[in-house]
Amino acid sequence: MDGRIVAVKQLSQTSHQGKKQFATEIETISRVQHRNLVKLYGCCLEGNNPLLVYEYMENGSLDKALFGTEKLHIGWPARFEICLGIARGLAYLHEESSIRVVHRDIKASNVLLDANLNPKISDFGLAKLYDDKMTHVSTKVAGTFGYLAPEYAMRGHMTEKVDVFAFGVVLLETLAGRPNYDDVLEEDKIYIFEWVWRLYESERALDIVDPNLTEFNSEEVLRAIHVALLCTQGSPHRRPSMSRVVAMLTGDAEVGEVAAKPSYITEWQIKGGGTTTTTTGSSSTSSSAANGQWSSAPPPLPPPTRATSSPKMSSPFLSSVVDEGR
Repeated sequence: MDGRIVAVKQLSQTSHQGKKQFATEIETISRVQHRNLVKLYGCCLEGNNPLLVYEYMENGSLDKALFGTEKLHIGWPARFEICLGIARGLAYLHEESSIRVVHRDIKASNVLLDANLNPKISDFGLAKLYDDKMTHVSTKVAGTFGYLAPEYAMRGHMTEKVDVFAFGVVLLETLAGRPNYDDVLEEDKIYIFEWVWRLYESERALDIVDPNLTEFNSEEVLRAIHVALLCTQGSPHRRPSMSRVVAMLTGDAEVGEVAAKPSYITEWQIKGGGTTTTTTGSSSTSSSAANGQWSSAPPPLPPPTRATSSPKMSSPFLSSVVDEGR
């Protein structure tokens, strides 16, 4: 060894991540290289506890930096560069690398920060490679509740736009300095989408900004909010590509109009069945995930249940999600 500090990821026998996901992570990360992707130095697959050796990221994960118990004081310029770096990393995976990669689990805890707060996308265990000629892939749902694009969570319909959606969620979390779901907050703030849209519609978008940010560039912040809302549109066709996201964030491309309220999946326990709700525009549409039937008369959203963690996914189709969000 050359004396450098490394991070070692070990697959324990009780881990939810199987050897197949571990192998996928190795295959994917070894074939892509970008300054905003974590570097894999080596691996050991012998025995019952395989190891991956990664570059060490001094400032840990973005979620802990933003809203952990020992969160960092990250100013607006650094937050903006973090979001821009994530966007550039995803643009590379989707459009610039020799293989086309959909990460499938973009979230704040899978973005690591080095000593200079440069962001690097990590955890490629759920990544999917697919051909440029494919319009989409139908696949078993995997990812984290709170970051799942509606078309993916409901139908397993996967394109690179599922990463775009998840990036939009991370962008909102970074702007607001809070997770996408937080039941400690007042009831009307629990779900970040509802809270953000209400402020946006009432022309109070800057109230979204983390109160710990005493100084920020209003123009950049408003542009970032618009981009986040575009990324989280219900229709994947309305979401921009990640290369366009980069151009919009940097001001090199015009930010399009936000056509509708962001869509998201919220799930709660209903006696006798698993039901998910997709909210789109100003109404909600109820769908039975078990049989895929859409209701023509959707019920209103129920009040969120107070809990110590995110609502668990109970529907048969969504139970394959491997990791629960906050």
